[in-house]
Amino acid sequence: MRLSKICVPYVRSSGPGEKSFGQPSWRIAAICAMTAILGACSSTPQNLGQIGAVKGVLGGVTADEPLAVQTARDVLSAGGTAADAAVALYATMTVTKPSVAGIGGGGVCVVHDRAAKKVEVLDFWPRPGTQTADGQIHTAVPGVPRGLYALSARYGRLNWGQLIASAEQDARFGIPLSRSLKMDIDASREKILSTPSLANIYSRDRQLLKVGDRVQQMGLGALLTSLRVKGPGDFYNGVLASQIVKAVTAAGGTLTLADLNNYKPVWREATVVKSGNENIYFSQAPKSATGKDVIAGTDDLAGILNRYLADIDNAPANAAKGGRSGFVVVDVEANSVACETTMTEPFGVGIGADAFGLDLASGDISQPLVGPVLKVNPNVWEFYYGIAGSDTPAGATKQIAQMAEDLEGAGSAANVPLNNDGVSLVNRVSCPQGIPPHPESCQFVADPAGAGMAMGR
Repeated sequence: MRLSKICVPYVRSSGPGEKSFGQPSWRIAAICAMTAILGACSSTPQNLGQIGAVKGVLGGVTADEPLAVQTARDVLSAGGTAADAAVALYATMTVTKPSVAGIGGGGVCVVHDRAAKKVEVLDFWPRPGTQTADGQIHTAVPGVPRGLYALSARYGRLNWGQLIASAEQDARFGIPLSRSLKMDIDASREKILSTPSLANIYSRDRQLLKVGDRVQQMGLGALLTSLRVKGPGDFYNGVLASQIVKAVTAAGGTLTLADLNNYKPVWREATVVKSGNENIYFSQAPKSATGKDVIAGTDDLAGILNRYLADIDNAPANAAKGGRSGFVVVDVEANSVACETTMTEPFGVGIGADAFGLDLASGDISQPLVGPVLKVNPNVWEFYYGIAGSDTPAGATKQIAQMAEDLEGAGSAANVPLNNDGVSLVNRVSCPQGIPPHPESCQFVADPAGAGMAMGR
């Protein structure tokens, strides 16, 4: 479908009550423009908000689900920042890969903004819900709506509604089942067939859907409409919040109105390690005071990676359940975002608000073992490297080994013991000569063991 020549102004949403510009058009055009006629356009770049507004180098993105990657790249093409693209990608994954990135879960991101000369961590990890009666199934307080809104508000350029519209259309009109999501469905067969809300979406006559079958989620579409039009305010404080709590409680979960009211994402400092002229920014410090001494190298990076390996040896049992994913986005201006998503286990705990297509993460929450990582020059604020993964014991071990090979040198991870406990997927972006000056040096890599996608430049 040809794109309209509608121009979307450079405007930030003023709050949770901000209205959308109108009903979104079809999936690709929805990212770029609402169908209402708008009176003014930004001059830099021309046609900001419309696919093709940025000419030449766009940046790139890598993640575990192809449609979400394409959506994020369209946002970059429309002049959105890395933060805008990350919001749109995550929102799309709530539809196309809810096994690891549902609205009822949460995440953590390391965010680099070149103009602000800053790298910081956005923590919107899910938190345990409050038990109010015996026999309840422990569910989590969702962090995604407020987390994505916080990222958009602080570092985004495009309107919040634009970034949610594509996911909303995907849920309402349906999408073909991807090979990426099919892998998760097959691995969670018993959970899906025994959970009515999941079985209604991902099976027909007790048979799991096949790759290419259409997946339509009207309830989730309605929830995304509310988020697009009203922001996250109604989800945490309004009538919608009361309806969600009532549904979750009736289903036997732990969630109170106070849980939703009080949930706030947290901005905090990253853990920083010096590496030559660059800094490497981790989402949190390792818990272990000493390391395993298996990664070759005498610098601070080798030391902290060995400490993370020690953490993996002491990881709690629920860390292996999976339900996690990682993605990296970088734009032409060298802004970058690396995130880890979580449902605490694949498809969450199987309890939520069915009418809204909302499945909650388990309240048995395990913190990240390594988390997402960025490498940035703190003198000129150029981007060099970003990595994020599934962060189970297997995924975290693979991520550490990959970082060692990429940043310490070939062979430095030769003695890292393999770990098969949980899903092991790692996505990364490497620009060894730095961007913005040398985008031609960048490689965008999606883990070949998965069914994701990488798109760049």
